[in-house]
Amino acid sequence: MIGGMERGNRTYCRAAWRGSRAAWLLVMVVACTDRQDVQRCPVERVIEDLPILWEASGTWSHVTRPVRIVAYDAATLAQVPVTAVPVDFETQMVLITALGPTLGEDIGVKITRVWREGPRVRVQEQRIHPGLERSAGLERSSPWSVVVVPRCELEVEGYTSRVPAGLMGG
Repeated sequence: MIGGMERGNRTYCRAAWRGSRAAWLLVMVVACTDRQDVQRCPVERVIEDLPILWEASGTWSHVTRPVRIVAYDAATLAQVPVTAVPVDFETQMVLITALGPTLGEDIGVKITRVWREGPRVRVQEQRIHPGLERSAGLERSSPWSVVVVPRCELEVEGYTSRVPAGLMGG
């Protein structure tokens, strides 16, 4: 008889333990979500498009390797002279992307969108490929794209403000 009660008590205790775990979990979920001082995840991200104020792109730049540069001043921009850029560095910044040496002047790149998302600026690029209608001759090129956007001191994802040594070739 004692063994039977003991077995019954174990079954009862296991059921009570499972029930109390579920109740405890429910209390924690309700208590944590009702607190006003707890920051909920995921954090809401603010997304704001930055207008492209000026843009240019081309197939030849003398850039020796793929690069993405953000220029906040004239000194940085002068190190990557792919084109003349009308910019007011007090209120604007310049984004430069280049593919480096490629074979085919019908290959290119273009910056199509710039936006602020949370604590950083993001850039969307479009790669231009010739597809099946590729011309017979393969000529060297070095595609690039430059845009001017409103100045923003946030990190530009994938871009650097440091121009690599030896970036421009002859």
